Amino acid sequence: MKHVMLDLYGCSRDLLSRESLLRDVLNEYPDRIGMEKVSPVFLKDIQTSNLLDDGMSGFVIIATSHISLHAWPCYGMVNIDVFSCEAFSTEEVVHFALHMFQTKDVEVHTIERATRSPRVATSRQ
Repeated sequence: MKHVMLDLYGCSRDLLSRESLLRDVLNEYPDRIGMEKVSPVFLKDIQTSNLLDDGMSGFVIIATSHISLHAWPCYGMVNIDVFSCEAFSTEEVVHFALHMFQTKDVEVHTIERATRSPRVATSRQ
């Protein structure tokens, strides 16, 4: 099981405020990394008591876990998490995010999770 976390900086406020783009990112990620989408995209416009914390958060459930994002237009930043029980390409996760959010400034964190899980990875090829 792998959990990839991306923190992208220097993103356009316009891109991060564009609901259709954020929805497309979440909708396209499963196919890009070979996962099965099992829910529609959920995206919520977040309004807080601190205008600097306003943004959009969303997720899509995949058969083997989830993909989520949090877009912060005021900071030019987006956080993306991809977690799955099946193998996937970290490089493709990063490449797609950099392309969609038009930045080159990214932090990538990868964690192997549930290392003692009895679940055996399966492939439906």
